[in-house]
Amino acid sequence: MPQGRRKVPFSGKQKKQQIQEKRKRKQQNTASGSENSYERTEGNNHRPPKERLPEFNVQSINQQPLHRGGKSNPNQYVLQFRRETEEEIKKRKEDARKQIIPVSEQELEFDPAPYFCGDELGFPTRPKWSPDITREQLDRHEYGYFREYLLTMKKRSDWDELSYFELNLETWRQMWRVMEMSDIIVWIADARYPAVPTYLFTYVLKTLKKSLIIILNKMDLVPSAIGLAWKHKITQTYNLDDDAKAKVHVLFFTSYKNSSEFKEGVQKKKPRGKLKMAAEAAENLLKECKSIIDKYQAKIDLQSWENKISEEKEQEYDDEDDVEIEEKITAVPETSYEHFDLFQNNYLTIGLLGQPNAGKSSVLNALMGKKVVSVSGTPGHTKHFQTIFLTPSVRLCDCPGLVFPSKLPKPLQVLMGCYPIAQLREPYSTIKFLAERLNLIKLLNLQHPESGENEWSAIDICDSWAIKRGFITARAGRPDTYRAANHLLRMTLSGKICLALRPLGFTSNKNYWLSSAELKNIWKIKGIVDELDTFEHSCIELSDDDQKPPLSDPNDTSEIEDDGSDEDESCDSDSSEVCGAIASNKFAALDMSD
Repeated sequence: MPQGRRKVPFSGKQKKQQIQEKRKRKQQNTASGSENSYERTEGNNHRPPKERLPEFNVQSINQQPLHRGGKSNPNQYVLQFRRETEEEIKKRKEDARKQIIPVSEQELEFDPAPYFCGDELGFPTRPKWSPDITREQLDRHEYGYFREYLLTMKKRSDWDELSYFELNLETWRQMWRVMEMSDIIVWIADARYPAVPTYLFTYVLKTLKKSLIIILNKMDLVPSAIGLAWKHKITQTYNLDDDAKAKVHVLFFTSYKNSSEFKEGVQKKKPRGKLKMAAEAAENLLKECKSIIDKYQAKIDLQSWENKISEEKEQEYDDEDDVEIEEKITAVPETSYEHFDLFQNNYLTIGLLGQPNAGKSSVLNALMGKKVVSVSGTPGHTKHFQTIFLTPSVRLCDCPGLVFPSKLPKPLQVLMGCYPIAQLREPYSTIKFLAERLNLIKLLNLQHPESGENEWSAIDICDSWAIKRGFITARAGRPDTYRAANHLLRMTLSGKICLALRPLGFTSNKNYWLSSAELKNIWKIKGIVDELDTFEHSCIELSDDDQKPPLSDPNDTSEIEDDGSDEDESCDSDSSEVCGAIASNKFAALDMSD
């Protein structure tokens, strides 16, 4: 064996020169456009090189270095958003230093429709195509259409007001593929922030003429009364047409169990899954799919799915057992384009759509009863759609999460998990958004970093949390404000600190939702037994449609949020005070005056 050359030390000056040369090469690659382009080789299924979009100032999230001589592009499906200017970042940082003013209870109500501008804003849909054109022609046609769509969006007077939305054509192509091959489209929304794009539902119901099911996922993090109110609001908003086939169906889902009803505060228990509980939610989905198939008079037998659910419900599992994790199934992505007729196969295809971090892959795993696709809290983890057979007669199709064009507040998008927390250039505005709606000072038992001060800002909260957790910068020995803000946002995303939005009109009809007989169905899905056995409200008979709360004007704008957390995440030993801070009132907003 030849002797290796002895390592020779070099000076800091040489190291600095190496870094400068590396940075220079990276800038040259970026300017030449080679950062996102690659050569197409024989047998490579990936797309050919595309032009860059410099006029949109695109920012690629979690971009990976290109492999020399590789046949694939690791950055083909990375998240791409419009890069924020330095002035925008500076302005938000200045706002984060202002005093936090708690919002009123009326301002804690939320209506997503105005933020998506009805059907005016729209989203990129697949342009018309013909089987006669070549793949290269199809690529150029779709890219030209997508570029023209973005240019049209940029000409809008409210271009700067638009929130983060996906600028990567490849990700939209995945959604087009899933929508065209699915018989039933399922939109999965986080029950804490059910931001539902109205124009997508109009496109699915009116243009594609396909059935739509909305699943409110992560119900373990939301009070049952708020989830029930959301179902009523969504159903009444979209089911205004007399056409029975154009109805929206709303279901509840959770991959974790609750030992009791939702409580506000910071939780310390670790979330546990339960197959029997997932089977309850899957049974509701099966019933809706059966009713849709009957409306279309399709000949698809779902008996195998029904048998699978029955077997899982009969099995006994210890409450402390996690969901069984078996061998992972890797699905090869299909990139060809075909025409699919509705319910023409001998199996049912269910497409799962939703924003990033809504829990699409978790729902798929729960329906399967085992882990078949990987999940992650980082948005953009699912790169391409995957097709997996639940039973011989049911096929599930998992689509990457897509951030649709909207005017949603960017802090809310961060809390929803649409934007990676690690990539945030300015997290303090999100902390301020959260602190205006949750009493973080009381929940986290914080002490003001400056003695004698009573006014709190988002920066003060982050500094106080950094001191409490020991987040100190290495050189100056000061509180690591950015790390503390990052940690608080991760706690919120995971459910340790939970903010649940309320639908429009919830406050005025709170007593009805707290005593509705439909709460029993939600408790059964969430795995709650105590409330199910002792539910004896006097107004349990109020289940008729004429006794439900009147609908608000769909054109009204509102915003609602309820604070609380039931995410069973474990806390560190040094945050025991945080884990004990639980509010006494389950459904009322925290007293922000303390």
